[in-house]
Amino acid sequence: MNPNRLKRIFFSVFLFSSIYSIAQIPKGAWRDHLSYNKGKVVAITPERVYCITDKALFYYEKEDGSIQKISKINGLSDLDPGYIAYSKKHKKLMVIYNNGNIDVFSGDSKTNYPDIKVKNMVGNKTIQHINMVDDFAYLSYGFGIVVFNLLKNEISDSYIIGYGGSYLKINSTAIYKDTIYASSDIGLYKAAINDPFLGNYTNWIKDTNIMYPNRAIGATEVFSNQLVVLNRTNGTNGSLVNRYNGVVWDTLFTDLDEVRSISVSEDKLVVIKQYHVWTFNSQWESIGIYSAHTAQHALYDDENLWLADSKEGLLLNTKQTYKTVLLPNGPVNNNVYDIFYNSGNMLVAPGGHLTTGEGVFFPANVNEFENETWSNLMTTNADSLTSINDVICFAGNNSQLYYAGTWGYGLLEISDGTVSKKYNSSNTSGKLGDFISGCTYDREGNLWMINRESLRPIVVKTPEGKWYNFAYDQSLSKKQNHKVIATRNGDLWHISLRGDGIFVWNQVPEEPESNEFSSFKVQEKNKVLNNELQDIVQDLEGTIWIGTADGVVVYDYPERVFTETMYARVPQLVVDGYLKNLLEGEIVTSIAVDGANRKWLGTAGGGLFLVSADGTEQLMVWNVDNSELFSNNIVSVEINQKTGEVFIGTDKGVQSYMSTATQGNADYSSIYAFPNPVKDGYNGIISIRGLQYETNVKITDISGHLVFETISNGGDAVWNGKDMGGTDVQTGVYLVLCTSNTGEEAAVTKILIVR
Repeated sequence: MNPNRLKRIFFSVFLFSSIYSIAQIPKGAWRDHLSYNKGKVVAITPERVYCITDKALFYYEKEDGSIQKISKINGLSDLDPGYIAYSKKHKKLMVIYNNGNIDVFSGDSKTNYPDIKVKNMVGNKTIQHINMVDDFAYLSYGFGIVVFNLLKNEISDSYIIGYGGSYLKINSTAIYKDTIYASSDIGLYKAAINDPFLGNYTNWIKDTNIMYPNRAIGATEVFSNQLVVLNRTNGTNGSLVNRYNGVVWDTLFTDLDEVRSISVSEDKLVVIKQYHVWTFNSQWESIGIYSAHTAQHALYDDENLWLADSKEGLLLNTKQTYKTVLLPNGPVNNNVYDIFYNSGNMLVAPGGHLTTGEGVFFPANVNEFENETWSNLMTTNADSLTSINDVICFAGNNSQLYYAGTWGYGLLEISDGTVSKKYNSSNTSGKLGDFISGCTYDREGNLWMINRESLRPIVVKTPEGKWYNFAYDQSLSKKQNHKVIATRNGDLWHISLRGDGIFVWNQVPEEPESNEFSSFKVQEKNKVLNNELQDIVQDLEGTIWIGTADGVVVYDYPERVFTETMYARVPQLVVDGYLKNLLEGEIVTSIAVDGANRKWLGTAGGGLFLVSADGTEQLMVWNVDNSELFSNNIVSVEINQKTGEVFIGTDKGVQSYMSTATQGNADYSSIYAFPNPVKDGYNGIISIRGLQYETNVKITDISGHLVFETISNGGDAVWNGKDMGGTDVQTGVYLVLCTSNTGEEAAVTKILIVR
């Protein structure tokens, strides 16, 4: 290599590394990509306003106006929080999950109480309400009432008050005068608060003086020295608000449509009904009516009204400003069917369909992650997407242009964030059907699509805009078709979800007679294997990997598909001392290949697996018990090859993990280290990025003594800042010497370490 060129690389990459390494997340770090739109309940502390959402929570910092997200990854013990409340007396915040789990926060310090979650019981553990009274929090669950002692930080009692001591869903509680009231779907129950035997159901009686005593009672609150109760008069649609002064009941509001909640805070009553929020002072005078079609819960903080909204997150209404929306950036929803990497951008398809073929009718949308920001297609294209549902697949090789296939509504062309064209049978001379199960580009720029249960299911759109469709030998006709990929040698591989096997073709669209076609079952030489095929990819060595309902199969020489009988190979590895087929017994729903040719395998129920390039070594396993993984049900796995970030679509939403591998570079012109400099107190991974595939990396001190040596994972190498003996290296400048696997190219960069 030219020495002068090596010097130029050395100085340029050292300068570049100090600039480019800003705003990177560390190797091994998780982060959530959840939707925070669906606000459910608000809690207010002196410093913050909290809002729980579908799968997590966020808070608004009053002092500086910042918004912070908290999920299972960075603070919560679980997913799916159901209720949140704050004790002013004890300065504690309670987050209760719909599996019974309890988190108690004192400042930013959290203690978890999993007693109810782990208790073996048939009762419904869904949380309905939290009532803070003095030293106690009364928790209304789907099975009864649990009393949490805020002073002693322990569960002190439980009340199972259904007939005969059976479980009864409690919607809320309130303590008025010397009586505790518990609302349920079959009426309002009460008992003396000082009764030492409240756990005995016989000490609870139904209040028969309330109007409609046997119908569902929702919220109960104490306001203006009276008990206020939401009474359902006709299912969930009709309702009225009753109040009790200790002697008689009367009706406050009648014939209200869809009252969702009533709440009391700062001596004000808030009634949230269909389309409007009503607010009242302690003299029962109306002090405001707000238009809010999807508000779910509200609390006052001085004169400001904070609302949890099921479409907009957290809303703030003040006397000066109507409806300020406060919402962390994220996808518009947590639905995931497929994730697709498109030239640096991540696209999430939130549609879907059932195994029987029916659509799920999720509105057509695309959640796109670009430059650390989520956006969604519906925001600027609502009119274009009217009456279109279920986006399920993508094809693209340009961040400004991609195609989205739908289940039942044809093909969408998206250019610069705008739906520029819509294709179906009406404008493709009948070539394209409405149900598109897979789509991809080939190396010539042809867009290939698969139509579900069509007589001519293989469809192609050429770069010139011409449309063709093919049936070949009718092997694919009227089948429940699935995914398709284009291999590097120009073949198209397609798999069936319903046991019909694999279909491969090579076709020049304009020349029907040029076709080559093959179809076959997945089998070893003497054994037919599982043919419920879930996903298909081609790795960096050209091998085809297929996820099945019983592990993984591999085709080593896919270019021979038209000249030889194709037999599958099942990778094997040693697990617990026994030789087993790779993920035998697991439904492998998704496969992604990283820059080191390792395989990331998502499963339906088993979590996420990382295996070596050949599948013979299990490198890591993530599940809900040993990691921040949201769910063991993995729907889709995709990798940002530039950064190495692995995006994991689960049935609970999207999250990501920063892996140690990126796509190998063509040269060393963009090499850099991160973090650099490494500051005192940092004990994480140091990454060397911008490398060629399988670069040999040697790290030496300034005197040339070897400190560390490794081979890059694709375009990345990692170092823990220790020498070969496992001791932290000292303060100083360290040289990173990089050599390509052929030995023909080399580069150098520097890392400054401060101890």
